[in-house]
Amino acid sequence: MPRYVLIRHGESVWNGERRIQGNQDPALSDRGRRQADLLAAGLRGRLPKSVAAVYTSPLRRAAETAERIAGAFDLPIVPEPDIREMRLGRWEGMTVAEIQAAFPGTYERWLADPQTHPAPEGERLEVFARRVTAAFDRMRAAHPGVDLILVSHGGPIKALVCHVLGLDVRWLFRIKQDNTAVTVIEVDEAARRVVLLNDTCHLSGAGADLEPKDVLTDAAL
Repeated sequence: MPRYVLIRHGESVWNGERRIQGNQDPALSDRGRRQADLLAAGLRGRLPKSVAAVYTSPLRRAAETAERIAGAFDLPIVPEPDIREMRLGRWEGMTVAEIQAAFPGTYERWLADPQTHPAPEGERLEVFARRVTAAFDRMRAAHPGVDLILVSHGGPIKALVCHVLGLDVRWLFRIKQDNTAVTVIEVDEAARRVVLLNDTCHLSGAGADLEPKDVLTDAAL
């Protein structure tokens, strides 16, 4: 059964500021580059031997992470626009604290149920989930029976995990996906399953400075 290695990008400059990114395009922070290098080193000996390519969101924080992985394993990089992050409308570029002040209560309701309470002028959850799963199906069709790496964002990875497990995508924020975390799924025509979820063991021992943090829900960074 083919395996798909889903990797969230390293910490971006805006992650470090607890600033909502969506489809905005900040680069990796210095911390994020170090995380990505540790990820690439940690993947040695762990990747399936038949990996054919690294698919990546074109947003810089994902593309920079993908470049480090692809360079370490001499793999081709294939940009895939439809695994970019969810559009978050008027919230993009704002910190969580600014959102909570400007839109009282909406951020908390969005985290609890983004389908019923979308971000103002943001992408509808069902539209987002359809584009991500359609992109995944296209990748599978282009590489039948072959393992792939997908470097993306927290939202798309969580949406794919919901898809594989048959969960309503409105619960995607109940799944944790840290910067440079590795999640592995297996999918074929007969079965689908999650093999690994939110693995950041490559950051273990690197010191507190590189520990992953959840921008959406952590009280402070």
